[in-house]
Amino acid sequence: MPFVIYIFTISAFALGLAEFIPIGLTDVIARDLHLSVEHVGATVTAYALGATFSAPVLTALTAGWARKRVMILTMIIFSVGSVLAALAPSLELMIVARFVAGLGHGLFLAVASSTAAALAGPGKAGRAVAVVFGGFTLAMAFGVPAGTWLGGLMNWRPMMALIGVFGVFGLLGVIGLIPGMKDPLPGNTSVTVKGSLSALLNPVLLGAALVTVLSYAGSFTAYTYIAPLLTSLTGLSVASVGIFMFIYGIAAAVGNVLGGKLTDVLGVNRASVLLIGGIIVVTLGMWIFVRHPLMMGVLVALLGMFTFAAVPALQARLIHVAHDKAPHAQGIAAGLNIAGFNSGIALGSVSGSLTIVHAGLIYTGLAGAVLSILGLILLFVQTRTKRQTTVQTN
Repeated sequence: MPFVIYIFTISAFALGLAEFIPIGLTDVIARDLHLSVEHVGATVTAYALGATFSAPVLTALTAGWARKRVMILTMIIFSVGSVLAALAPSLELMIVARFVAGLGHGLFLAVASSTAAALAGPGKAGRAVAVVFGGFTLAMAFGVPAGTWLGGLMNWRPMMALIGVFGVFGLLGVIGLIPGMKDPLPGNTSVTVKGSLSALLNPVLLGAALVTVLSYAGSFTAYTYIAPLLTSLTGLSVASVGIFMFIYGIAAAVGNVLGGKLTDVLGVNRASVLLIGGIIVVTLGMWIFVRHPLMMGVLVALLGMFTFAAVPALQARLIHVAHDKAPHAQGIAAGLNIAGFNSGIALGSVSGSLTIVHAGLIYTGLAGAVLSILGLILLFVQTRTKRQTTVQTN
């Protein structure tokens, strides 16, 4: 695996902190700002929406830029937005700052993952994407639990500011350690901004990305409000939530590696079916066993494992689809799938909020399972359609 791919994990670590630390601190932030937990969930949604917009659209607009230049710009935007979020005096300003930080998140991961897949070469794309997202899972395993624990003991603002500091470390890594790559993606030099933007409307790519949206929405309907779920229904203390976040993060790190290997061994479609199915079973289990601490510990771990094992599988799947249907849009495909992940997180936080308001906190797992089932059905439809088309062509 080319060494440059491992450099991307530095920035991905900061991005993982930004995406998920507010989930562990939902209760703490809500109390400090005198808000309900569903309102604080909007900060998760805003970040995810920023990433959703930037991943495909800004990837298209910067298609002709040097890759290093793009990554430097994204880490500057991310770091500034993260610091402003920590200093925000109100929820409204925090939401705006989180959206700005999310803009840097989406574009960086789109560029880094597509670049890594191209550099790794055939047969190693799944593992290359897993290495990029390894920084994400390291943040999940160690950074987020530590931040949740410290934020509960002291204050949430220093923890949010620390995200910006890690973003600066990632920026320095990109500047100092990554060579001045113009663009390592094969054939990408001929791509125009107009062509890149038109690729965003490719129905096959959009359909493949929708599988990611629904699958991740199911996972994050259950996970976004995991802190109040564990304290209010499972009966755990606030301090114990950090332990459960640690368990989730460790399992996510294992899942990330497992997902990369499964993708390369089973193929993108079979691996995706297996992992989405796992998310469905686990979220249903969280609804059924919510009042059993031991079972919830197991289920939270499995949710982390299946959710992050699905990252390289679904990312490599969309890049594979782009290779067949839109060969000059592999970078755009990576951006669409990053948008899919973050759209799923945003939809999951909204779905969880609506579920809490209209049905109750206990039903977030059930609602999540329904959304992931829809994603799995769509995946079956797409693979069946592709198989029929291949047979007819032959």
